[in-house]
Amino acid sequence: MNAAESAAILKRQRQAIKDELSIFAHLQSSSTGGHENVLKLLGAITTIKTDFCLLTEYCECGSMDRFLQTKWKNGAFEDELVFEESDSEQVWKIQRDSKWEEDFRSRRKSGLITTSDLLWFALQIARGMQFLATMNVMHRDIAVRNVLLKLDFTLKVADFGLSRRLKEDDDTYYVGNKGTALPIRYIAPETLKSGRFSITTEYWSFGVVVWELFTFAEKQPYSVEFDNDDSSVPFYEFLVEHLSSGHRLSAPYNMPQQM
Repeated sequence: MNAAESAAILKRQRQAIKDELSIFAHLQSSSTGGHENVLKLLGAITTIKTDFCLLTEYCECGSMDRFLQTKWKNGAFEDELVFEESDSEQVWKIQRDSKWEEDFRSRRKSGLITTSDLLWFALQIARGMQFLATMNVMHRDIAVRNVLLKLDFTLKVADFGLSRRLKEDDDTYYVGNKGTALPIRYIAPETLKSGRFSITTEYWSFGVVVWELFTFAEKQPYSVEFDNDDSSVPFYEFLVEHLSSGHRLSAPYNMPQQM
């Protein structure tokens, strides 16, 4: 690329970081100074044009997608749900083994994660997203790749590059800009059609994230369905039609039936 194109890209990148800084500052302006399950900003360099950067808290285990993929690949997951021999009803291992709960520290020390850990991860993401909602912020890109994990298994919702803050008088909707790349696999069907985002459309995205947790982020949402489709249409058109027809992601086999 020529110098002008390179300069334009750098300008857009700096603006994206400035937008993210604005969201961070807004979230930490709350009375609680932020939330345990939302990544915290520690500092920023904003005065040097060529060295604009953000400093956030460190999450030792990295992104949740890599963490989950590694655990699954290494066979480091233990399903706590078992079926009674007499029927197809799911029961928890703790119902059969009273010491199961007491041994969670040894399991964690050995590198194992369990169904309860996945539920705990989902709950923490929900808490982080609930906080964003109270602060009138739409994440618009919630996915396990954008959630970070600390050593003590505390989750941090991160990556606010696509996040937008709603104003009090804007009818609680945000209309996306055309030309902006959006994670369509996580976007609610009504938003795919209208381009209008709201706090409630984030609920759909959270559901996709829970599906990712229980499939260990092995595949992208709807990738299997798309691969098995014979229509040869672009993915966006396939997804809109797929969801409009009432189809949904299949429930992972190791997910509790109540969910």
